Amino acid sequence: MTTTTPTTLDDTAACCTSAAKAFTPHSEVLSSCCATPSADTDTSSAIDEIKAQETPPEVASARSAGFRRLLETGRPVEMAAWATAAGMNETALQDVLDRPNVAGRVELDNQGRLLGIAGLTVEPTHHEITIGAEKRWTWCALDAVGILGALKATGAIRSTDPRTGDAIEIQFVEGDPKGDAALFILGGYDGSNVREEWCPLVNFFTTHRKAEAWVAANELDGDIVSVVQVAEEAAAMWRTVTDPTPSNQT
Repeated sequence: MTTTTPTTLDDTAACCTSAAKAFTPHSEVLSSCCATPSADTDTSSAIDEIKAQETPPEVASARSAGFRRLLETGRPVEMAAWATAAGMNETALQDVLDRPNVAGRVELDNQGRLLGIAGLTVEPTHHEITIGAEKRWTWCALDAVGILGALKATGAIRSTDPRTGDAIEIQFVEGDPKGDAALFILGGYDGSNVREEWCPLVNFFTTHRKAEAWVAANELDGDIVSVVQVAEEAAAMWRTVTDPTPSNQT
């Protein structure tokens, strides 16, 4: 898959110095970085891969109900309460959870209670979101942007750059980011174990250049975008979860 990395003029100049020769084995990253920057906002092919995954209606209903309970309570959700919120009995809910590819999209504790779904979790991760005074966490960087956007929330994302360990904080006002950061979206999404295999590689970075270096060092394919650039598209994706009538897309 071709790596798409929209750049700024500063990023391009830095990338195309002799020091950038270190990226030669990763020609996809280098050629994209050294291309002439466009004034147009590029779309993310990695996001298109996510959107192409279909979600059956009963799975979407269970997902939205579980998400809402976690968001509202901030605590693990018992299976019975989750089933009631989804408008199904516990057997039907368990049948949904037993479907192929669903297990990797749901986080349960050893008591069978729901801890995380649709990217939202009540277990601490290195992507923290606040909505008003409430604190939750997300599995990946894209989750955090999409959730705050879809909820039109006023709050913040707090995370760390995995290359440098630097703190990243992005304020949101009514769903719109009022700060920015680079965001790497891993390509090749196939709907398998999202939480364990895909999400750990979808992170924020303080700069585009640091994201490029980390992507090259880890030999990954995907898109490097800015939070501002991807915010509306991410919000639209998570509205299928937050909307009371979910669509058939993730």
